Amino acid sequence: MAILLRTELVNGFEQYCLRYMRLLHTKENTIKMIEVTNQNFNEIYPHLEHAMKNASFIAIDGEFTGIEVANVKNSLFDSIHERYEKNRSSIQPYIVIQFGISVFQRVPDENVYTAEVFNFFLLPRSISLKSRQFLWQVSALEFLTLYGFDFNKLAYQGISYLNQDDEAILRQQLQENTLFNSVEQSISYVEEEDFKDKVIQINEWLNNAKNETDSFKIDSPTPTLQYYMHKELRRYFSNIWTYSGNNVITVIKVPSESRKILEQEEGSILDKVLLESYIGFSKVFKLLVTLQKPVIVHNGFLDFMFIHQQFYKSLPQKYNEFKNNIHKLFPIIYDTKFLSFELREILKTEEKWKVNTLGGLVHHFTEKHGKNVPLGSPVIKLTSQTDSDKIDDIISPKKYHTAGWDAYFTGYIFIRISHLFATKRYEESLTSKQFTHTELMNSVKRYTNCVNIVRGSTSYMQT
Repeated sequence: MAILLRTELVNGFEQYCLRYMRLLHTKENTIKMIEVTNQNFNEIYPHLEHAMKNASFIAIDGEFTGIEVANVKNSLFDSIHERYEKNRSSIQPYIVIQFGISVFQRVPDENVYTAEVFNFFLLPRSISLKSRQFLWQVSALEFLTLYGFDFNKLAYQGISYLNQDDEAILRQQLQENTLFNSVEQSISYVEEEDFKDKVIQINEWLNNAKNETDSFKIDSPTPTLQYYMHKELRRYFSNIWTYSGNNVITVIKVPSESRKILEQEEGSILDKVLLESYIGFSKVFKLLVTLQKPVIVHNGFLDFMFIHQQFYKSLPQKYNEFKNNIHKLFPIIYDTKFLSFELREILKTEEKWKVNTLGGLVHHFTEKHGKNVPLGSPVIKLTSQTDSDKIDDIISPKKYHTAGWDAYFTGYIFIRISHLFATKRYEESLTSKQFTHTELMNSVKRYTNCVNIVRGSTSYMQT
């Protein structure tokens, strides 16, 4: 690899990047993850909920707009309290833009785990009374670009989310009937003028519309604009009703009696729909917290800080409060980075991996000595995987640093490491033993809630 890099650098970095990206896209894999955006979130959520409820454990991963600021540097001598305070200061301007969830389920009476991968594009939506903003770290932007991150999909189809504080603001506005005034203030001049034109067109259309089978459609690309249009159209016209579609409002002509019934039955739905559109991915976070399933991460300290900040509450000043909050949210955590350090201490030299990055561990268990050791390790099969699909189709370079696939790799490594821990409890002659899910979880029980800390005086956070 070093020779390849030197050769390409001679020819220029630009040529290298082009060749590298072509290499990543030479083969289209049949193995798919479920990509979730604001276009299909409501459709996919029931399936996701069912999968998570039936999970044996759930692996997660996040991609962020940055993790560092220039004037804050970590030190090998940082206490865990100092490291938390430094990281808290560093990550506050940044956000989660992609979140991966991989749901693993043990197949009853078989030595098999099935996995399903979900990849969420996330982008906060502006809310009234609060200016939401975030920063991009240039190196993070370059890194994501190299791995093919779809920035257009993020901008146009990112799913909104709220933490508890922001959700409380919106709910209070709903209770005080001030939400519409706040939304109205957020409508741009261009949007307002365009809407006035639509009102004129609808007025002309109503003069010719015969019955409820006739309809008039209006494009409404955002939930806030859609909410505003619904409210204003229903206020302007007493003989119409409006319905929402896929970024479209449909206007129909209705008699006065039908209008009264519709107002009684559906009048409050608009507020609820708007609130749910803002909550977005936070609904998934709340489900994850409610289910209390084992959560698997790889080097997850920063992941949990971002999760706390974006979906729960602003990060507290002190480390102990943060640690207690994370334990309350996720009472069972396993960090494969920490597990890999602990396991390496009891392995034979030939069994050890050279690096314990996520990619390094996956490489070890799929290409190197760990591919065949230990015997009896569970089969791990993606729900989208066919009999003709090979492991090379799953473990491909273009999948790394996509949050969904990194979550899958994290769960994959967790199963392999847990099985190795379990075999070390038995004599060498029994290393081909197949273990139940309970036995695998018991093999790593002593490491529950140990979240890895990178290069500090303390190696892990105990939640």
